[in-house]
Amino acid sequence: MDIYLILLYLSIILLVGFLFGKLVEQFKLPDVTGYIIAGVLIGPYVFNLVDIDALPYFDVITSIVLGIIAYQIGTELFIPIIRKNAVTVVMVTIVHALLTLTLVFFGIWLLSGQLWLAFALSGMAIASAPAPVMQVIKRLKAKGPVKRTVIPVVGLLDIVAVIIFALFASIATSLVDGSQISAYNAILFPLYEVVLSIIVGVILGAILGIASKYGIEKLPKQERYLIYLVMILSFILSSIWIAERYHLSLILIPLSFGMTFTNMVGKETFMIQNAALSNFGGPFIVLFFTIAGLALSPLIMIQAGLLAVAFIGLRWIGKVVGSRLGASMTKCPATVKKYTGWCLLPQAGVTIGMLVALSAMLPPEETQLIQAITLSSILIFQIIGPIFLQRALTKAGEAQIRMVK
Repeated sequence: MDIYLILLYLSIILLVGFLFGKLVEQFKLPDVTGYIIAGVLIGPYVFNLVDIDALPYFDVITSIVLGIIAYQIGTELFIPIIRKNAVTVVMVTIVHALLTLTLVFFGIWLLSGQLWLAFALSGMAIASAPAPVMQVIKRLKAKGPVKRTVIPVVGLLDIVAVIIFALFASIATSLVDGSQISAYNAILFPLYEVVLSIIVGVILGAILGIASKYGIEKLPKQERYLIYLVMILSFILSSIWIAERYHLSLILIPLSFGMTFTNMVGKETFMIQNAALSNFGGPFIVLFFTIAGLALSPLIMIQAGLLAVAFIGLRWIGKVVGSRLGASMTKCPATVKKYTGWCLLPQAGVTIGMLVALSAMLPPEETQLIQAITLSSILIFQIIGPIFLQRALTKAGEAQIRMVK
C-alpha cells in the first residue's frame, strides 16, 4: 500500500477522532469513548473511510503508545506508597482475577458444552486495558485511594494474566487437537517472559536513573525537558524492539523501566519528565484509541450471539464483585471497596495480544468463534469501560476536573 495513502488515513483518523472526543465531552462522557466510536464509524465495517488493508500499518503506532502508557503507569508506582496499600493491591488483584476466571469458565462451559472454549475465554477475561485507565485518570487529574489502588492493580494484573493465559491457552489447544500439554509453553515460557521483561525494564530504568542523577539534573531546567523526552522515548522504542525481537512483554518492559526510574529520582525530575511526555503524547493518544476502534465491527455481536453476552456479563460481575470482595478483606477506605472494580472494566491491549496468539494456535473454525466473542467483548468494554471508570472516580471524590453531573 502507498505510504502516502497511509498518511492520508492517519490525517483522517486524527481529525475525526479528535472531533468525536470533543463531541462526547459535551455529553459528560470521557474523550476516550469518543475516539473509539469514531474509529468504529470510519473503519472498514461501517463507513469504510479507512481501508481494511491499511490496519496492519498502524500496528507500530499502537505499540509505541502502549509502551508510553505502560511507562507512565510505572512512573506512578512509588515504592513507599505501594508499600502502604500493598496488601489491598494484592488481594484485589488475586481475588477479582480468580472470581472472574471462575465465573467465565463455568458459565461458558455450561452454556456451550465446550471445555476448550471455557479455558480459552476464561484465560483472556482477567486482563484489563491500561491505556484507557491511565488516560481517564490523567484527564480527570484523579487523586486518592481508588487511583492509588487501581494503577498498581492494572500493572500487577498484567503479570497474572500473562501466566494464566499461557497455561489455559495450552490446555485449550491440546483439547482441540488432542496433543499433550507442553510444560514449556504452559508454565516455563510465560515465567521466562515475565521475569526477563522485568529484568530488562529494571536495567533500562537504572541506566536512565544514573544518567539523571549524575548528569541531566545538573543542566538548566529548560534543557532537561527535551533531554528527558528524547531519552525516555528512545528507551521506550528500544523496549518495543526488544519485546518483539525476543518475545517479551510489550507492557512489562516499559512499566518496569518507568517504575525503576521514578524511584531513583526526586519529585522535580518526576514532574519535568511527566510534563515533557504528556505534552508530546496528546496526538498519539487520539490516534491510538481511534485506531483501536477501526477493527471493531458492531455486527460481530450478532455472529457471537448468546456466548458473547454471557462472556461480557460474567466478566463484568467478576471484575466488580471480585474487586469488592478482595478490598473488603483488607483495611481500606470504603471508596476503594465500592469503586475499584468499576475502574477495571476496560478491555483491549493485552487481550488483543492474547487473541492474536491464540488465533495462531487454533484451527480456522475455532478461531472464528473465539474472535467473534472476544472482539464483541472488547467493543462493549472499550466504549462503556471508560464511562464507568470516569463515573467511579468522580463519585469517589477523586476527580479534580468534574465532567460528570
